[in-house]
Amino acid sequence: MIRSAAAALSLFLAACGVAPARPSAAPDPRGSAPTRPPLPGASSSPSSGLPEPPAGLPAAPASCAPLLASPTEGDCGARPLDALDAALGVEAVTERDARLAGLESCASFPRGLMRALRAELAPAECGDALVEPALAAPPGALDADVRDALTGLGLAARLARLASEPPRLAAPFDKAHFTPYFNEQLAPWISAQARAIGETATSGAKLHGYGLGIVAVEAGVADLRFVELVRDVPLPVELAGDAELKELYYSTLDQVLDPRKDRGRDAALVGLRRFAELGALADARVDRARALLSALYGGRRIDRLDELLLPALPPLGSATVEERLAARLPTFYGSRLLPATAADDPRVLRALLERGLPPAVRARLESTALSAGSRMLYSRALVRLGELYWRSGDFVKAAAIAGGSAPDDAGRAEVELIQAVASALEGGPRDAAQMMLEGPLLPRGVGNVARLDALARGEGRLAGMAAWNAALILGLNPPGASDPGFFRGLAGRYRSAAARLDDARTRAEALARAKSADAVAAAVAKARPTQ
Repeated sequence: MIRSAAAALSLFLAACGVAPARPSAAPDPRGSAPTRPPLPGASSSPSSGLPEPPAGLPAAPASCAPLLASPTEGDCGARPLDALDAALGVEAVTERDARLAGLESCASFPRGLMRALRAELAPAECGDALVEPALAAPPGALDADVRDALTGLGLAARLARLASEPPRLAAPFDKAHFTPYFNEQLAPWISAQARAIGETATSGAKLHGYGLGIVAVEAGVADLRFVELVRDVPLPVELAGDAELKELYYSTLDQVLDPRKDRGRDAALVGLRRFAELGALADARVDRARALLSALYGGRRIDRLDELLLPALPPLGSATVEERLAARLPTFYGSRLLPATAADDPRVLRALLERGLPPAVRARLESTALSAGSRMLYSRALVRLGELYWRSGDFVKAAAIAGGSAPDDAGRAEVELIQAVASALEGGPRDAAQMMLEGPLLPRGVGNVARLDALARGEGRLAGMAAWNAALILGLNPPGASDPGFFRGLAGRYRSAAARLDDARTRAEALARAKSADAVAAAVAKARPTQ
């Protein structure tokens, strides 16, 4: 009977809508991005505001109320950017929001942009309550990208509240208590949350640019979070205590949940592609999506390239308002509030690397004669884009840009290291979607570490970094589980890197990886059939 109950439970999850089909409006992460018709001031988003809230959506928490009470008219001052800088320097959420609200009436800022920034910086669950009044503006009153950003922030807030807190079963965890809990509490919650996530994601798929990216990432995160929550439901002791039945339950459950898990992955990848196009280098949504993707798809960890070693960036300055805003503003807002020409100043360009390089800034940098320092900064930004989003083209471009900057011996060594990393990764996937969806191995072009090995044999502070990077990149693409020699070689590479690295923490990590690679080599050798 318990065996039948286990199978029936998993089947019921499917019937509840845990694994709905992908909405037809959702972009395919492997396809091209939708393009907006050239209609200035217009938007494909509904002009009346956000869609009706889906059934099962938790209300915005009471903690959002103080943000809704902030007056939206204030003193812009003679220099509105100075007022914005002062507002962003306030750490307390409510006070900072009140200052930003006072800037909404500033004519020098695009209408609705300060409201979007308020929703961006507010607790995620408050976004829809904040943007709804701004979306009541008539068609044409808001720039299309600002309207889409507002809509995306509102839908993302709803997604952040969905699949967050399932009803909990109190002890004892036995069948007598579990059955009514499942039928009367958990199953209705599963059905409502699955449907609400799907409806909200479908609404967001109608957006463009940053708005689409926001919703796609949050929809992906919501789906992946949903999968984890359902898997964590406590089982009746009769089921949890029987190893065979427990295995049956989870294997059946995985089959049911896999389509939703893959849908969450695909949505997150769509969003990451938009953030890559925007040039975002640091964004909490990107961090959340990558963390979940790495946890749920361990064999295709999207965060592996984060471990590449390069020299520290130059110190961040804060002498001018442009520097401070460039370092503080999320990339979408920086692209609207700071001119692309601001990056002509190397200090502002360095500050932009804290958050991101908008497309207009990148176009400006590629069409302007840059100093050696600016070329190096731009190349470092491209390397980071390549790391975050697995874009081989960014590594190739970084190597070309860096090649024009070699002010001294240290600078030349850094250029050589960037070019060596690019040489090892230039044959890689075009983006994270290709990396995760096509496999199981990376393209064979990944792993040409000859230039890194040459640097590792040399002298200087970057030799250890080159040795580490070579081992890391080779480890991404092992030739197969039947070759113990590969893993012994990898262990030797990490030990060699440890002997050359300056940082104690990284040295310890290199030695730990060497030990792990030795263990794998021994296990592979033991498992090989004798001839």
